[in-house]
Amino acid sequence: MKHINKILCLAMLFLGIVTGCSQNVDSQPQSSLKPAAYNQEDTAIAKQFGYTADPQIFQFAADTAIQSLHYTVYKLNQGQWEVQWTADQTLSGARGRIAVYSDALPSGYTIIMQCDNICVKDQLQVDNPDFTLPEEAAFSHTSLNKEIPLEFTQEIPVLLQQISTDKQHNSVELDQFFNPGTFSDQDEVWALTLTFQASKASRQLPA
Repeated sequence: MKHINKILCLAMLFLGIVTGCSQNVDSQPQSSLKPAAYNQEDTAIAKQFGYTADPQIFQFAADTAIQSLHYTVYKLNQGQWEVQWTADQTLSGARGRIAVYSDALPSGYTIIMQCDNICVKDQLQVDNPDFTLPEEAAFSHTSLNKEIPLEFTQEIPVLLQQISTDKQHNSVELDQFFNPGTFSDQDEVWALTLTFQASKASRQLPA
């Protein structure tokens, strides 16, 4: 595995000068997380980091008590969630956007977070991943699709991916994260969760 740490982004150019990474964050109630549309600023930031694909975008507004973001990738193992990778990111402000790039979580992820005037990227790539989609397998992907309130230490599933060889397979639902017994033992299931914390992360933003 290759893990690339955070990168600082203070300003970038897209149809003029973008001086603040979070200037286009829409107004929203305090302490909430919701899906958001991919916009021109997201495109400019993605290009700065070398990405062209459309990510999943989540927009947050946090209480001042929330100081960091913890994210975890899980794999289902015998009906129980097993941690594969986990990381922390100190928040530089109370509002921001989180872009998640991952066609298949078994191969890793890229997270680009905008918060105040700072953009950071955290990337984990699995070298030569033992991941192939079996013939006639169904690949299901679902993500957070509604606004929810935030509470610190609350673990929020935002992505769920399932590979099933069951011909009677139905589409996956995000709420199944809390009831993993609903998945077949033959299915390969991965999840990404976010947890907003009231303490600073151990890994700080670069100066």
